[in-house]
Amino acid sequence: MPAHHQDHTRLTFELPVIDHKRLKAIAALAGVSLKDLILTCLQENLLSENVPNEETIRVFKETDEGKNLVHYKNADDLIEKLGLK
Repeated sequence: MPAHHQDHTRLTFELPVIDHKRLKAIAALAGVSLKDLILTCLQENLLSENVPNEETIRVFKETDEGKNLVHYKNADDLIEKLGLK
């Protein structure tokens, strides 16, 4: 086995066909392999050492408590209220 693979392991999992197709399309549009797309997502999100700042923690707490939430009827309502229409 090549030396660069000695510290790696294989991970296999199942996902719906539609999700697999979507991920492949996203990777193709980004010009990266599916493996690189997934590894980047994991590293930037789940494996990140970033710690939320005080404002983020406060907003999470308020959201959990149902405070300062903004409600929209649908996606069109959201787009309109954001001034994107």
